[in-house]
Amino acid sequence: MRFICLDGENQYLPIVERDVMPLLQAAGVTLDWRELKLADVDGVIAAAQGYDGVYVIGDQGPLPQRLIAEVPSLRMISFVGTGAERFVDLKQAREAGVAVTNVPDFASQSVAEHALALIFAVARRIPAGDRTIRGGEWVKDQGLLLKGRRLGVLGMGAIGERLARMGQALGMDVSYWNRSERTDLEGWHAVSQEELFATSDVLSVHLLHTPETDGLITAELLATLPENAVVVNTARAEVFAAGALEGALASGRLFGAGVDVFTEEPPNPASLPGTDTNVVLSPHVGFHTDEADAVFSIAAQNIVEFVSGRSTNRVENLS
Repeated sequence: MRFICLDGENQYLPIVERDVMPLLQAAGVTLDWRELKLADVDGVIAAAQGYDGVYVIGDQGPLPQRLIAEVPSLRMISFVGTGAERFVDLKQAREAGVAVTNVPDFASQSVAEHALALIFAVARRIPAGDRTIRGGEWVKDQGLLLKGRRLGVLGMGAIGERLARMGQALGMDVSYWNRSERTDLEGWHAVSQEELFATSDVLSVHLLHTPETDGLITAELLATLPENAVVVNTARAEVFAAGALEGALASGRLFGAGVDVFTEEPPNPASLPGTDTNVVLSPHVGFHTDEADAVFSIAAQNIVEFVSGRSTNRVENLS
């Protein structure tokens, strides 16, 4: 079988050459690497002609919708990451008989650590302190002590559970809300969504973005957070209703926020909060550690399994 990576990024090529291509070659699969812009729809579709599958990195955004319809040889899309539904029209793929796979859990520890890093950066105003010193000033802003405060985890999957353990180790009181019931957790409080917002001094968001969670976090929910709360999002920007977090920050009730994900990536600089606010931004790097390199080979292994007639990590239609 022949696969093509259309949205290759030069920074990832050494990893792919080391961990992906030998694995695929051993299974009789070739992978051609192209560093194209997905916005060039005609160019991308022309390049994909005749290939059996696409290996999608996803940094540039979704595959063109026309790709599935206009590449009749396409049988599989292997997405290098978790949220394949953001990058592939799953309903269209299902109707065309194209299998879509993802990597369900590849960097939980990395993302949890990044969420904690953002919590510390906001609570202790670290970026602001750095800017102050570099600007020739010496101002000591008041920070928040985390010990004894309540950490609310919104979404208690693998990442949320790891962050909860970190919070507990810091002496924080941990509560959580999950879309499905968890009966295997002890030491943390399972609460209603309303109670989680009303009682969390630090709210960390770890929800998958699905039709059910789209816009779930509203301005009304954020308004119920305790005064001087910290909000951190390392999940997806779309789980917040449009303008909800910006409005909560503008109200002055929040101590600050840490944000690793954006609706548009990269975001328009004009849409970002100013440096006079206690908002810490990072460029969607929660999973960017040496641990996360494995995501590339797991996505390749999904291809090997598919070629062998087995179904591994296949994404069900969510539409």
